[in-house]
Amino acid sequence: MFVTTSIALAWAAEDSAWRAGKAADYAHQSTDKVTIGAKAFKTPEETEPAFGKKADFNKYGFLPVLVVVENQRGETVDLKNMQVELVAAGGKHVQAVAPDDVPYIARPGQRPTMQKLPFPTPKKKNPLSMPELQNRAFAAQMLPTGDSANGFFYFEARPEPGMKLYLNGLRLRPSGQELFYFEIEL
Repeated sequence: MFVTTSIALAWAAEDSAWRAGKAADYAHQSTDKVTIGAKAFKTPEETEPAFGKKADFNKYGFLPVLVVVENQRGETVDLKNMQVELVAAGGKHVQAVAPDDVPYIARPGQRPTMQKLPFPTPKKKNPLSMPELQNRAFAAQMLPTGDSANGFFYFEARPEPGMKLYLNGLRLRPSGQELFYFEIEL
């Protein structure tokens, strides 16, 4: 009885978990039957469903961007060499930060203390040190016909008007032909 209840609770928690929409639900571009949609999560209200209440990325200078890729071609799309950049309105390009590095880069400044305490004080936990950061990161390497993949890329940037997401390096398999680049206004 206990095992069945815990499995049912796990399924219920999984059903209520955050899920990405289709590529067309977000700002998107289609090229050769491949559609890529993207959405920048600019506020704590937007990030809360996916990452929880404590994940205030803006406070730490990070911008999570959801990317959804859908393949309606007759060939597999290779995503291994996909390059993703955030381009500011002024033309500055920012590379995505690996999810494992985000908690180490995103540390708020701490005030120095004048005296050392004779005992260890509890350290404040970094709110961006969470499993969702890695679990929700974009990880797909190949995208078969009729399939879709989604995940977040993390940029060390602040939201601003006119930002664009630039993606290239997508190749068709087995031909190796590169797809035209994607540029999506956020």
